[in-house]
Amino acid sequence: MRSIPGRRSARGSAVAGIATGTSMAALVAMLVGCRAELAPPIPTASSRDTEARRGGTLHLASMADIRGLDPAGPADGLSGAAMHLIFAGLVDFDEHGRILPDLADHWELADAGTTYRFVLREGVRMHDGEELTAADVKRSMERALHPSSPDPNASYFDGIAGYAAYASGRAEHLDGVVVEGRYVVSFRLSQPDATFLSVLALLSPRPVCKTGGDRYVDTWLPCGAGPFKLLAGRWQRGASLRLERHDGYFRAGLPYLDAVEWTYNEQPLAQRFGFEAGEVDLLREMTQADQTRFASDARWRPFGTRDADVSLYGEAMNTRVPPFDNVEVRRAVAAAIDREHYRLLKPGYVTPLTQPIPRDIPGHDPDLPCQRYDHAAALEHMRLAGLPYDPATGLGGWPKPIEYLLYDKGLPVWTAQVLKQELASIGLRIELRLVSFPAFLAIQQRPGGAAMSLGSWSMDYPDPSSFFEPLFTSGAIGAESSSNAAFFSNLRFDDLVARAHRELDAERRRTLYDEASSILCDEAPWAFTFSYHWFEERQAYVRGPVFNAVWIVDPTRTWLDRAGSPAGSTLGSSSVGSGR
Repeated sequence: MRSIPGRRSARGSAVAGIATGTSMAALVAMLVGCRAELAPPIPTASSRDTEARRGGTLHLASMADIRGLDPAGPADGLSGAAMHLIFAGLVDFDEHGRILPDLADHWELADAGTTYRFVLREGVRMHDGEELTAADVKRSMERALHPSSPDPNASYFDGIAGYAAYASGRAEHLDGVVVEGRYVVSFRLSQPDATFLSVLALLSPRPVCKTGGDRYVDTWLPCGAGPFKLLAGRWQRGASLRLERHDGYFRAGLPYLDAVEWTYNEQPLAQRFGFEAGEVDLLREMTQADQTRFASDARWRPFGTRDADVSLYGEAMNTRVPPFDNVEVRRAVAAAIDREHYRLLKPGYVTPLTQPIPRDIPGHDPDLPCQRYDHAAALEHMRLAGLPYDPATGLGGWPKPIEYLLYDKGLPVWTAQVLKQELASIGLRIELRLVSFPAFLAIQQRPGGAAMSLGSWSMDYPDPSSFFEPLFTSGAIGAESSSNAAFFSNLRFDDLVARAHRELDAERRRTLYDEASSILCDEAPWAFTFSYHWFEERQAYVRGPVFNAVWIVDPTRTWLDRAGSPAGSTLGSSSVGSGR
């Protein structure tokens, strides 16, 4: 489900961006043209050690749009940051991707790792003023997992006892979620699951207000227990979203901001001019040229942040379609690609990758011997495949053109042209077939649909299982909608991944995943090529933590200290509570 294209795709036009979020000054600057000199950061009102101030609106922008704000509804990568602010979970990811209690005061693990018992914080108020109870947790979980809900993450919870009967409509309630008291709820699993806390931190199981009912409907005004709330009329679809501070938030003193506001369908150049003018407070979507300008400008360098590498790109080879049904051909492809050539296409954003786990995902092993560029080895693999190729004469190799499927998303179009040259040097001639994204998925995810295609994936949660299970296990192969686009099936690999999913000991789990990685490196259903990170700039007056490894932006503890703005009220540390 987490194919990267749906995460941040360019929609709308520059005209739409100008109309929705750009001042007249920015419009004039855009018409004149892109200037090389950046405006300086807007100064702060006080020194760096000043205590947090309450008030103000954080302004954000995106060139994309959101599909919805219901955690049980259709997902997209952009709306997650807003939903995370509306809905709090029993547990959550901190800014580094670690699991911490949130609505739950604490949890206990019992019954040999098959029961998670959560004790809720007492007195948590939802946006409608009602107190959160264990019954709300169960109702919300059943709402998200009901067969009538379009929740794409429902299968992540199939380990809960009674899930199959409930998801198929054979049971009225989900037996594995048990209310043990007003503030105690337990989840009973069919077997130990090392990923359960991670998937519980996702959006879909988060408690919703009683107004959300026990079944998903798309006309409901989203309401939860998060630090910000959505008021009627504050979401203008296709244009903007404004979330207001929830004054009843259970973490005393938070959030500091009065509101967070997004403008949608605004192109990167318009965002940059708005950012320099102080009309946009954070800049995430920018051109390669602008990224280079900000990164090399000493005035801006202290306020730039490099995002985590949590996405995976590669060249997916259909192991059921010639010539990639021959493992030696797949090994040849993996050895023929110089990942440095890919990095040079967008050096501010691309990190070369030769293994299936991105650098900032727990379980990445920088010392793992995996795939690497070696042209001589690639030619040797072609010889072992029975397809010897002579670069001097151009004779040999695979005799037919190989169709390579991709969609128009900028960087992959460029990398595909590099790939074409790299593979031609070992006797594999590919022909690029550019299609729309829906057509790409329909063709790629069908067993005989594409011999070779762009592979891309972004984590749902920071764990190797978020990559291994949907991309490479036999169970992820489907007749029409296969997330395993390589149609790779290896029983040893399946067993290792299944055992790692159940293994609660961190060291033994890592060993299992290392062995699973070695199988993928050797059998090469993908030639792993790179991961992609974003570069973010904040204005100097945006203070406190704001970026998050999982949710992208989390301004729960962010505050504004802009020169020339009303000072607002100062909050001492004693009024803030434990925070997160």
